[in-house]
Amino acid sequence: MKTSLRTILATAALAAGLGTAAWADGYPEKDIMHVMPWSAGGGTDTVMRTFMSFAEEELGVGINTQNVTGAQSGVGTLRLMKSRPDGYTIGSLTWDSVITVPYYELVPGYDTEELAYLGSVTVHPTAIVVRADAPWQTLDEMVAAAKEAPGTIKISNVGTGGVWHLPVLDFEQQAGVEFLHVPYPKGSGPQREALLSGETQAAATSVSAAYSAVESGQARVLAMMSSERDPNFPDVPTFKESGYDVVWGSFRLIATQAAVDSAQRATLEQAFSDVFENPAFAEKAKETGMGAVWMSGEETRAYIAASQDKAFSLMDKLVADGVLEKKK
Repeated sequence: MKTSLRTILATAALAAGLGTAAWADGYPEKDIMHVMPWSAGGGTDTVMRTFMSFAEEELGVGINTQNVTGAQSGVGTLRLMKSRPDGYTIGSLTWDSVITVPYYELVPGYDTEELAYLGSVTVHPTAIVVRADAPWQTLDEMVAAAKEAPGTIKISNVGTGGVWHLPVLDFEQQAGVEFLHVPYPKGSGPQREALLSGETQAAATSVSAAYSAVESGQARVLAMMSSERDPNFPDVPTFKESGYDVVWGSFRLIATQAAVDSAQRATLEQAFSDVFENPAFAEKAKETGMGAVWMSGEETRAYIAASQDKAFSLMDKLVADGVLEKKK
């Protein structure tokens, strides 16, 4: 694998007129720091630590994860942005990192133009998860209950105006219902525990974040906000099947600083891409419902631009309608 990686990089570097310095100098020569902007034990933390353990094999060095939380991933992502651009600091990004934080200007000095995308790890739809003993067996039953008692069903997210909150607001408007939104800004770990303890009655989250609870029989997925059924969960219906055109998804990405040498970025991107060719990773992704999807750095950049256009447009409308508040 290492020989193949170096051959690919050498060819790419020569074609670009860069020479072979990126790999001839032995990069990477030391462990890499991975900034995780969400809490330990949450869905993103668990998935990305798993991915990084496979990436270590490809790169031949350790990848040390540091949890830096706060401001809906903004604090950790700012740490990534401001780290020395020497190729030895990477970070995980989520929806909030590229949409919520910049839109609301939650962190001074935050500029996504300082980031270079290295690829995606997961892309999967928003799911509504309930406890196994929830009184609703279908999405339609939940809607009926919400109409009977507006504003009483507690549904959690990981931050107001964020990745799990916006889809439910969209759903509310289409279904003509009102939920009681409960944010857990420290991540999906506390959100999951709140659901299982009965503190909330439903959770807007990813299947991977709730996978252990679903597999153990403590929770079940009511519906997914995807355009079609997930082949990994063929029995879970989509919102479209109930007549709601609500399609939303989340993602987990890898980035570094835009100022990092292009050849170093190519090394990292190729190594991350190679993880997806590893049968052991593919099996792990299937077992855990990870929603693993690889996109190159350039594909990821285009995907994020399109996601921002969609989200910012809806957020502007919700602010204008008074549903959301954006500080001036």
